[in-house]
Amino acid sequence: MISTVEELSGDASRRLAGPGFLVAWAPNNAVVTDRFLISSEMTMGRSSRADVQLRHPKVSKIHVRLVRTPDGVFIDDQGSTNGTFVGGTCVRGPTRLSEEAVIRIGGVLFVFHENAQPFIEPAMRADVEMAGRFHVGPLAAQLREATLSPRHVLLTGPTGSGKELAARMIGELIGGGASQAPFVVHNAACFAGEQEATSSLFGVGARVFSGVDARFGLIEEARGGVLFLDEAHSLPVRVQRSLLRVMEDGVSRRIGENRSRDVKLRFVLASNEPPPDYGLIPDLVPRLRVVEIPGLAQRRADIPSIFERLVQVSSARAGLDPGPLLASMNAEHYELMCLDGFPTDNVRGLLDLADRIVVKAPSSAAPARIIDEVLRDRLSRQTESVPSAPMEAPEGEQPTASSAYIRCKDEIIATYRRCDRNMAATERVLHDRGIRTSRRWLGIYLKRWAVK
Repeated sequence: MISTVEELSGDASRRLAGPGFLVAWAPNNAVVTDRFLISSEMTMGRSSRADVQLRHPKVSKIHVRLVRTPDGVFIDDQGSTNGTFVGGTCVRGPTRLSEEAVIRIGGVLFVFHENAQPFIEPAMRADVEMAGRFHVGPLAAQLREATLSPRHVLLTGPTGSGKELAARMIGELIGGGASQAPFVVHNAACFAGEQEATSSLFGVGARVFSGVDARFGLIEEARGGVLFLDEAHSLPVRVQRSLLRVMEDGVSRRIGENRSRDVKLRFVLASNEPPPDYGLIPDLVPRLRVVEIPGLAQRRADIPSIFERLVQVSSARAGLDPGPLLASMNAEHYELMCLDGFPTDNVRGLLDLADRIVVKAPSSAAPARIIDEVLRDRLSRQTESVPSAPMEAPEGEQPTASSAYIRCKDEIIATYRRCDRNMAATERVLHDRGIRTSRRWLGIYLKRWAVK
């Protein structure tokens, strides 16, 4: 059987697009390419004989074998010293990879995609930067297509997925990078009611309200640029119908005036409500170009680079150098962020995490340990099924099925015997493989299992 690896670049990769790996994080010079396709059968390891070479001391010469079958892609550990982790769990036998599966091999972190075609094109450059080298390209292509359409735009996606950044990118594309093109932002949920929404959007004519001077609204303010209305589903129905008229006719009229004003602008609405209507009136949605902004759960390979950018932002606010902190991060840290259940399913959650780490880690003599503790503390609040955070039953009680000791029993026993029954060495090796234990509880469980 021929083993081949196709990098995601050039005409050959376009023809062979299929399942592939994205390198979410790796130490410097550990990998040759940050993405590749899986074709037939291939190996990964430290040896130059491996189809994909991983230059990391925790990677065995031939660490894993990948096999592409009609039933999917399977990963099989080849008796490696430090194990192979899928979704945070150490696996030994052939394991089928699911979409967005998180794989850690030594100090390198991967995310699997059943279809890697969308990630072939390089990220489009824009003045508005969006972190994430994999998903920005496909998203930028969609936004570019949306700006070429005569229709206005509706951005959908979960809270904190980056809809405002996407709207700013639309503004840059429409304005051709011109900084003078207005970009007006307002959260529609902040309007107190229909009257405030109408007056704020359309403006007010002279002598309409006692003591209120004539003023223009958000629509006129955004003339020639973009008006971004976040949480547009919060707008009253009558206001949505008024917006629909502006979108169709290109004119706006202030409250109390008979004169209409030409307004050339692009509306960009955002909603986190589900399809088909996204919380908007039925007549409005067909007139909008819908672009879905995926949440972080759908772009896990970008989480490490997004987090690194947020650490830089948070460090700048605190007047700190982010370099030493980022140098303390490793594949296990980023693996935790990418796991199911980790409470960073949006950018705001990641920013909160970055703030906590920036505050705690730099003052510590062991920043990597502080980072590890903060991450595991956040994860343990969400789930009780993390292999690296065992549930320790009191002595004499039966251990639960969710205990990491029970789930990793075979691995613990094999490691204990390979370490010549040295408890300290066993604990150290297990920790390096992502299985956190303590000597006291190792002794308790080994005794229960009658391991001598």
